[in-house]
Amino acid sequence: MKKSKKGDRRKTARYSAHKLYEKGVLVEIEKVPTSSFKAVTIEFSSTDQVGVFEVSGKLSGFNIDKFNVVFENLLQLQYERVSTLKFEASGVVFNVKLLISFLNKKFYGVYHEPT
Repeated sequence: MKKSKKGDRRKTARYSAHKLYEKGVLVEIEKVPTSSFKAVTIEFSSTDQVGVFEVSGKLSGFNIDKFNVVFENLLQLQYERVSTLKFEASGVVFNVKLLISFLNKKFYGVYHEPT
């Protein structure tokens, strides 16, 4: 975890898609085979808005469309028993429960084993 720019309070967590896939946080990226996940980097950054995270990615130097994850929306999806969340523009699919756990651990210092 690192802070963005000097004096900036935004936090950033950068992982390979392969690592997130192994942890179960990442389910798939459309049009990208899992065998290529080691070449994909996904970065989560806090924003100026509480509970909103910017997600960006790179595949062999090419940018994947950025999108925002709203923590409150994830909690609502979990309450509704929705298991996955797909971001249409980028084709990225996350496991809702594991993404909540990941964001809690990396940005809020809270760790609960997902059930």
